Amino acid sequence: MSVHRDAHGIPRVRSATLLDLAFDQGRVTAHDRAWQLTVERLRGEGRVGVLGGSAAWDAFAADLDVAGTAQRGFAALDAESQAFFAAYADGVRAGFAEGATSPELVSHGDLGEWQPWSSLAVYLVQHVLFAGFPTKLWAASVEPGLHPRLATLLGVEPPHGSNAFAVGAARTTTGLPLIGADPHRVFESPGIYQQVGLSCDEVDVVGLAFPGVPGVQHFGHTGHVAWAVTHAMADYQDASVVDGHLVVRTPTSELGDVGLGAILPLLRARTVDDVDAALEHWVEPVNNVLVADTTGRVLHRVAGRVPVRSGGAWTGWVDLPRIEVGPDEVAVTANDRTDERWDALATRFAPPWRRDRIASLLASGGADAGLVDVRRAASVLTDHHDAAGAALLGLLLGLDDLPERSAAVVDLLRAWDGSMAADSVAAGAYAAVRDAVVAAVVADPVLAPARSAAPPVHAEVLAPWWHLPSRIARVLPDLVRDPPPGLDLDEIARSALAQVAALPDQPWGDRHRLTPIHAHAELRLDPVPYLPSVAGTPLDGDVECVAAAASIPGTDMSVSGPIARIVWDLSDRSRSRWAVPLGASGIVGDPHHDDQLTSWKDGTLLPVASHTFSLRPVSPVADASLLHGWFTEPRAAFWGIGTRSPEEVGDIYAWIDEQPHLTASLALLDDHPVGLLQTYDPFVDEIGEHYDRRSGDLGVHLFLASDAARAGHTAELTAYLLEQVFADPAVVRLVLEPDVDNAASIALLRRLGAELGPVTEVPAPMPDLPAKKAQFAFLARRPER
Repeated sequence: MSVHRDAHGIPRVRSATLLDLAFDQGRVTAHDRAWQLTVERLRGEGRVGVLGGSAAWDAFAADLDVAGTAQRGFAALDAESQAFFAAYADGVRAGFAEGATSPELVSHGDLGEWQPWSSLAVYLVQHVLFAGFPTKLWAASVEPGLHPRLATLLGVEPPHGSNAFAVGAARTTTGLPLIGADPHRVFESPGIYQQVGLSCDEVDVVGLAFPGVPGVQHFGHTGHVAWAVTHAMADYQDASVVDGHLVVRTPTSELGDVGLGAILPLLRARTVDDVDAALEHWVEPVNNVLVADTTGRVLHRVAGRVPVRSGGAWTGWVDLPRIEVGPDEVAVTANDRTDERWDALATRFAPPWRRDRIASLLASGGADAGLVDVRRAASVLTDHHDAAGAALLGLLLGLDDLPERSAAVVDLLRAWDGSMAADSVAAGAYAAVRDAVVAAVVADPVLAPARSAAPPVHAEVLAPWWHLPSRIARVLPDLVRDPPPGLDLDEIARSALAQVAALPDQPWGDRHRLTPIHAHAELRLDPVPYLPSVAGTPLDGDVECVAAAASIPGTDMSVSGPIARIVWDLSDRSRSRWAVPLGASGIVGDPHHDDQLTSWKDGTLLPVASHTFSLRPVSPVADASLLHGWFTEPRAAFWGIGTRSPEEVGDIYAWIDEQPHLTASLALLDDHPVGLLQTYDPFVDEIGEHYDRRSGDLGVHLFLASDAARAGHTAELTAYLLEQVFADPAVVRLVLEPDVDNAASIALLRRLGAELGPVTEVPAPMPDLPAKKAQFAFLARRPER
């Protein structure tokens, strides 16, 4: 195994085989996220109570049979996927055996160890509460006493706030698609996603992994194809309480399949069709997926299983929507109803505010209006214009005969530009009024049935779904536009203004601070020693901004929002960018525990590329078999060595090594050979007699191996090799002479800016090889800027 880490500690794992890669990913994750792996495994086993504190989760997990479902899901996997997950488990155990730990674990003894099915349990833990069944239980407990208008408004699953967009090839500056995304979930410490690069001879992918689950799942880029998801807001769970126990029916429980048979096909994907086929394995959560590849194709599809219901029975599965996105189009998904086909998924979606705002931002611009690059895509993800406040603002601005101090607040809001920037006093005033309105609505007699409701089972786990202020805040725009009878919103708004007018000015950031949740808090243990240093940082954005960082009404706690920001560039993966709110390490006090906050917050994001390129001289003996393997590939036919034995190839490079005017070097990607660079002096070599030589010329032969590790890195690798050759100030111009029929090499040289020269027959670069008809090409040193 080789592990390279970039400046922010993000691991890039390189292994020999696919199973080695799974093992090595597990091992690296154990060292980076020991506590997180332990607590999530114990949750999956229903044994988190052994850590001390509350064991409420364990009873919940027992009712849902998380461990049994995971074991059945593992048994349902194909044999290769089983081996992959088992190798990951072996790697996790190896990491712990090597001493992987975290401060939270110091006081604990034997807590058990990772099993082959543990990854499936962890995945279930992360998603069992991600769909609608808690809200269904809430609605059943309050609907009988609520006005139907309120019951309809409040009895739906709150939107999760995720955004994703794909920009067609004709709308980007590179001529190939871009994907931007920011999944929104609870801010957790450590973060719920792990940035990782994974490569072996078979695959090469960067993406976000759930710590504890091998591969990458919801967000990935293989160099050829990339994908990103948002929650589709589908209704795919049913719940009831039977004899005091919670019973939840899900596609996973119905099929006995967790859906992680998709992982290996995703890692191997090279086209949109490959990802599309992989997602046929997907079960839940039901996601909108945007996929784009290097041919320029873009697909928006829904992946997962949604039941067809007839009465209380499930009679089949919904045919899920799919849309081909044209090269001059932009596809945006923000938990909204894309079109009427989405009606088969659910009856209620997020309002279109975020979707429309994103589409507008991607369409606007200056001289390059309509053309999008990585920087601009990243800036869209951090947009903090309030998209949902018009209804409440209109109510406030329409009030008359206000006291002087209340009128001053209204004047401040009248001049407000709608920005929920952390330093905006007007945004702070708006949010304060909104909180006061929410509190008054919650206290109103019409909400009495909802105030008195409580979870029928597992109250400690399900309590967030019964938090009435959060539900009211989510639907406030609709409530203001069409209030139920008996709710006097004019009077409530006047009272709210008076309350805020009596307070000192306060910028929005003082009321909206990053509040990551540590598992100790959920266990009712002290989380303070393990919280990141950036906790409490003021945040831009709000629940219905594109930067949808939500807060708990009446507090300064922003507990959910974008847990990653990503831009995938299909023209060159190395230009892709990403960041998370905290960092790569799960160990408090580690330099990389929370060092990405600034890049995540301001949208500058970090380069995805974390590969290391290098050159080393060819060893004629040690490298003979490697080179022989390359030269027998069809793509190497123009080198004319395909019929030579490994020993003869070694002899050729031994001869080259003896010539003072020749060099031969292997190009390495993370210490793995992916190409061959040879140079010659055209004033010594016979080739130079076949063109008009100039002082400063250097002859170059370049061969790039057909290796999965090179996927997506051709442009980056070529740029590195040119940089190395031009590092010698005496080199002014490169001379290249590919075979005239080698269209791929000639096209690459033209993309690099080479000028084509004469076509002529030249001697081979090595002795005892046939001459070839060559297309001369000249690449000049670029002038210094």
